[in-house]
Amino acid sequence: MDDTRIDINLRVEQYVKLRDKISEIKDRHKTELKPFNDMLEHLGGVLLQHLESTNQEASRCASGTVYRSLDESVSLADPEAFMDYITNNNAWELMDRRANKTAVKAFIEEHKSLPPGVNYSSTFKVGVRRASGK
Repeated sequence: MDDTRIDINLRVEQYVKLRDKISEIKDRHKTELKPFNDMLEHLGGVLLQHLESTNQEASRCASGTVYRSLDESVSLADPEAFMDYITNNNAWELMDRRANKTAVKAFIEEHKSLPPGVNYSSTFKVGVRRASGK
């Protein structure tokens, strides 16, 4: 397709309509799945209660095996207190090692090069906003 000859208004209109249709289908899908997801969650609770009340980690039967697993999540309630603890106690093992995208971009902007040991890539993607009032 020759991009200099497209009807940009038409293509943006098509893009917005298609995005809206996808959103509509996702919303409908979420609504249609809600009773099934609710029942699945309820049955999961029943099965977990069975495992707990019988002091089992797993139970096998003709229909399959039910087992329990621990799902853990960690977040920072007070980032400053956490960092103070890390630095004061040399407890670096409590942290993940990864580059901060915002800081790396600022470093590149300032130094015109990457920090040592860091890869950086960027790609453009299209974004479309609906016209106001539509």
